Amino acid sequence: MPECKKCGAKVKEDMSFCPNCGAPLREAAAVAPQPSAPAPPPTTYVRHEKEEKSEKGEKREKHEKGEYGWIGPFIGGIILIIIGLVSYLEVTNVLNQTTQQILWAVFIVIVGILLIFGAIYAMTTARRRYPQT
Repeated sequence: MPECKKCGAKVKEDMSFCPNCGAPLREAAAVAPQPSAPAPPPTTYVRHEKEEKSEKGEKREKHEKGEYGWIGPFIGGIILIIIGLVSYLEVTNVLNQTTQQILWAVFIVIVGILLIFGAIYAMTTARRRYPQT
């Protein structure tokens, strides 16, 4: 059984690397690199004016879609503030059971109102930006 030239560990004949130290077991000359085919010539792209205009339009559309991205985080922030305030008041026992139930009902109503106002705002801005002809 052959041994590793670097660490002396016994290895099998069909192994390429020593399992103990990771040193290569075969000679570098034994593994001759295969000649590679020549690289193909680089491809040149011709850009047309119409393609460039359509790309600019796509960039504009992407920008417009992200323009009203503040509505969701705003509503989410309001919801988190209300949940945090009500939870704090519950933990500190400031509220009795009836008041807690009323606050959660008011919270649900406020969330509904915020969602409706957000939808109305998005609808009106969309109509102003893209009027129907």
